[in-house]
Amino acid sequence: MFDNYIIEIDDEAAGILIRSGRSFAFHALEGAFATLEGQIFTDVIAAERAARKIRRHPTTQLARAS
Repeated sequence: MFDNYIIEIDDEAAGILIRSGRSFAFHALEGAFATLEGQIFTDVIAAERAARKIRRHPTTQLARAS
């Protein structure tokens, strides 16, 4: 089991997940994913799903963050 994961969306690095106990903290590598910065995920799949959702609907996610 790894402690760090890189989340790639469409062959571009979106963020890094860093294990914190049984969860993972998201650290954005691209501005489009800044809304996920510091968010805690229970697993890698949930984090990737959230990043893919932002990629599909970037303006919706930005509006929620404001």
